[in-house]
Amino acid sequence: MIENKEKKANIVAKAGMWYTICNFIFRGMAFITTPIFTRLLTKSEVGSFSNMSSWINILTVLTALDLHSSIIRSKLEHEDDIDSYIWSILSMSTFVTIILYVFVFIFQDFFIHLFQMEMKYINIMFIYLLLTPAYLMLITKQRAFFKYKFFVVLTGISIIFSTFSSLILVLFMNDKLFARFVGTYIPQIIIGIIIYIYLAYIGKKIKLKYWKYATFICLPLVPHVLSIYLLSASDKVIITKISGAEYTAIYSIAYSCYNIVTILYDSMNKAWAPWLLEALHYKKYVDIKKVSKIYIAIFFLISIAVLMFVPELIYILGGKQYMLAIYCLPPLITSCVFEFIYTMYVNIEFYKKKTMSVALATIIATILNIILNFIFIPIMPEYGYIIAAYTTLIGYGALFVLHYYLVRFMNMAFVYDIKYIIMILISFIVISVIFNFLYSYTILRYMIIFIYTFSILIFIYKNKNKIVNILLKKS
Repeated sequence: MIENKEKKANIVAKAGMWYTICNFIFRGMAFITTPIFTRLLTKSEVGSFSNMSSWINILTVLTALDLHSSIIRSKLEHEDDIDSYIWSILSMSTFVTIILYVFVFIFQDFFIHLFQMEMKYINIMFIYLLLTPAYLMLITKQRAFFKYKFFVVLTGISIIFSTFSSLILVLFMNDKLFARFVGTYIPQIIIGIIIYIYLAYIGKKIKLKYWKYATFICLPLVPHVLSIYLLSASDKVIITKISGAEYTAIYSIAYSCYNIVTILYDSMNKAWAPWLLEALHYKKYVDIKKVSKIYIAIFFLISIAVLMFVPELIYILGGKQYMLAIYCLPPLITSCVFEFIYTMYVNIEFYKKKTMSVALATIIATILNIILNFIFIPIMPEYGYIIAAYTTLIGYGALFVLHYYLVRFMNMAFVYDIKYIIMILISFIVISVIFNFLYSYTILRYMIIFIYTFSILIFIYKNKNKIVNILLKKS
């Protein structure tokens, strides 16, 4: 019995490690190829593609209904009939997508104006929306059964196929925007068709009782997931509508740099969340408070390092024509620090099964962000990309406050040291303001980078034994 538990623990740990590695490698491919596309496409084309991608992310939530997330839960009750369950909820997603497409087709003039894209793009987009749930459901099934190798291979094929086909088409087609769009989504459509047919074949029968089961689990989370996408995507959509696609391109390049920090945060949270939930279960509150300070400090120091190299990162990703994006990064990276902190509180809410409060907080912050964008971007549309960065910061700041008070209402706020957290947040805001001015003084900035790096190395050297012991310590 003990051996089986240890074996399962090893499988879970190994799967978690591979998911984290894949997250870095595959999401990193977008970062690596961004400099190539920004040099092959015009600013307007880069901005238009970013706008299209934002709409696809939003509509994926509305059509897929986050149904794939119910598979892991369903496994506990329907493991013997899991293939039928997946095929049933996939058919549900298909039904919703077709209904939405018919509505869009009937009122296409309105939606062409709303989406800021031609009907040929909308048609391809809906084919993608029809098939992408099949891919999401298959990889979620593999995760549910800890088949991480299949997950890695399938995810790798999808991203590599998409990235390189997009690059080749952009190089050889005259219509660069259409090439970028088709190259990105057609390969995923092809993979989706194959997976869709496979899931229909092994699923065999559609059972409407699974529609009800999945709806009960997933529907409350749809506003939360949609709000998360809207919080990040609405900026680009609103900038495109008010300021123009060229300004969206500048903001998109800044967002690509910001994604470096979000990849780090997402990967760290994958390791932190399981440990935290177990520690909460066994009421190891002293350990949580102690370890959380180290956890926050590591992210704080790495985020400062990214903040220091913003001009270099923007130059690598976009070149000289995108250097205005520099001034978006201090508020965006600060936003990520707030996101990192509030997610620590969200983990407590999930532990207490208060998912409705999570959704409510996200909706409030998203509405606040959209309202602020519509108020301030029209006032100075030429600075809309910078305004959007600061409204994003306000949105994530609001999320931190909301989640803190929600956890406090649950009498769980004592788990973290709020004074320490406030100190970290204020310190990062001050540092980001300072660097916002230092970007114009390269020599002074490099001197600070040298001092900062030297200090970190000295600290690591003096504490190398402790660090090695922590890394090698067995749980």
